[in-house]
Amino acid sequence: MVFLLLFAIPLVIALVAEYSVCRFPKRRVWRWCLPLLTAAATVGMALYRYHGWSAGGEKAPIEQLLFIPGLPALGALLGLWLGWGLWKKLWLPRVVTERKKEG
Repeated sequence: MVFLLLFAIPLVIALVAEYSVCRFPKRRVWRWCLPLLTAAATVGMALYRYHGWSAGGEKAPIEQLLFIPGLPALGALLGLWLGWGLWKKLWLPRVVTERKKEG
């Protein structure tokens, strides 16, 4: 159940979001927004958890940082990569691919 909540759900959400961002907008700049936003959110969450662990000023253990921001971020980044790969596989113009093979 923990695996489902922390890894699989971010993976599926990111896959659908990345495929949609690659498929529908006309500008390529939108394709970079989701990976950059995911990386920034991961770093921000890791820093927040590291520095805000307790009121006593002690730092968070590294296992906690790997488990909470690390596992969902890994799932989200893998989902982004899979969504981009799915879009590329389904919508890459085959004419360009065939011309590259001929030339």
